[in-house]
Amino acid sequence: MRLSLSTIIKSIMLLLVLMALAVGGHLIYTRLPDFINHLASDKTRTETSLRQDVVVTIPKGASLSEVGEILQNNNIVSSKTIFKLVAMIRGEQRNVKAGDYQLKTSSDAGEVLDLLISGKTLVYAVTIPEGYNIFQVADLLEQKGLASRKEVLSASQEEMFLKELGIEVCSLEGVLFPDTYFIRPSEKGSAKSIIRKMVNRFREVYDLNVREVAHRNGWSLAQVITLASLIEKEAKANEHALVSAVFHNRLRKNMRLQSDPTVIYGIKPMGAKITRSDLDRKHPYNTYQIAGLPPGPIANPGKDSLMAAVNPADVDYLYFVSKNDGTHQFSSNLSDHNRWVNLYQRQPSSVTQ
Repeated sequence: MRLSLSTIIKSIMLLLVLMALAVGGHLIYTRLPDFINHLASDKTRTETSLRQDVVVTIPKGASLSEVGEILQNNNIVSSKTIFKLVAMIRGEQRNVKAGDYQLKTSSDAGEVLDLLISGKTLVYAVTIPEGYNIFQVADLLEQKGLASRKEVLSASQEEMFLKELGIEVCSLEGVLFPDTYFIRPSEKGSAKSIIRKMVNRFREVYDLNVREVAHRNGWSLAQVITLASLIEKEAKANEHALVSAVFHNRLRKNMRLQSDPTVIYGIKPMGAKITRSDLDRKHPYNTYQIAGLPPGPIANPGKDSLMAAVNPADVDYLYFVSKNDGTHQFSSNLSDHNRWVNLYQRQPSSVTQ
């Protein structure tokens, strides 16, 4: 069957019309949000010449209307309706992620939506170094503007808070796990919220790597973290298991641990020079003066020290002395130890005996 010229022309015209409609529809679909957004942003920016940073919290499970309400109330967008319309046209109404965001007032609805979809929430990072004691942790959090020193120290000994955390200790010294933490703006200023993160992290590491061995040997949590804190303050490089062995061997022989860091705990800043009068001072943590472990941890140990506390090296060492190069010389008897002391140390009072 042969088609007439007029039929062919009509078919071509119809095809061109359909193509035009398709292209036009696509342009409307892709450009409409920008157009709506442009109108809204122009209006807002004529009303507000200076844009300000604002931190807003998008609650988990918030509807698109609720998100728009939050944005409008904080002057992030000019209209919650326009924000919602842009999100619906783009098909992103279910992709907004909860969290704290730093936004600017008088923003384009599309730009705001992009950020809320990305999930790039605002957080403050803080790293707790291994071996920091609770006083140093409190100082660091205050320096970072995240929590007051007074509140951190107060919370660390609050009986009801300790029960809430489910940690069987008298103080949080030893369970503020050294790690990098990301603090949300809504948590900023809340010492308990930040402490809870650290204790939860400690529990994760302890339960996975330490608890079973400790239970099998009859060691309590308090004993493990106290010994681990001494190891943390004494061990260098990969010496954790060796230092642990020295302490385990001394405890079995009823020898005093004579660990220098215990001498100044709560009295001088950690790392301060230790004098003969420090060694002779009688206080509960001075392991030159007391037998066995001190009454509690002197620092917050990391994973290596916690694991070493329950997995000492299979050696008979009883002594160690600094070689002044970041490592220690270990000995099994006092004669050898004194020889190494004479070689490496000019001040015998600063060694473990």
